[in-house]
Amino acid sequence: FLKFNNIKFINENLVDQIEKFKFDDTYPFFHLDKNIVGESQKSKLNKISRYLKKNKTDYLFISAPENVAWTLNIRGKDGPNTPMPNSRLIVSKTKKIYLIALKKKCKKLINHKIINSNQIIDIKEILKLKGNSFTIDENTCSIYFENLIKSKFKIKKREDPIYYFKSIKNKTEINHMIKTHISDGAAL
Repeated sequence: FLKFNNIKFINENLVDQIEKFKFDDTYPFFHLDKNIVGESQKSKLNKISRYLKKNKTDYLFISAPENVAWTLNIRGKDGPNTPMPNSRLIVSKTKKIYLIALKKKCKKLINHKIINSNQIIDIKEILKLKGNSFTIDENTCSIYFENLIKSKFKIKKREDPIYYFKSIKNKTEINHMIKTHISDGAAL
């Protein structure tokens, strides 16, 4: 091995030499138009509402940021390598939505009338909601949120139906996937 390679020994930790990624935590969430994602927020809320009524549940607590992004057709820059907004969402069986996020991150959504300022709530405001039951996702809901919800509501189901809804691709998503596969193939 040494016969064909030159090894240079170093006394410093190279990881410490890399500048840590810094992201702007004030970058606002933004909305994607229906022609980009293929399905409107209203259509997605209708699906969730039908699911909640069928399962006789009052609310769905969406704890996975990627599912919040899918439901509202929003994105953010809250992480270094992902466009997911660091937020949670509550959807009622009557299609009311409550976004748990920093208000300063939602300014663009409010200005473009994607969401009203009274639909952005603090974590503790969950306890002010009227109703009896919630559906949560046991894989992504933190113990903190689960205990907070359990303190007032009955938890009926422990799976997020958004994963199922996302698995059924619309024509726009299929067309974008085809274009991406062609581009990836050409790159090889």
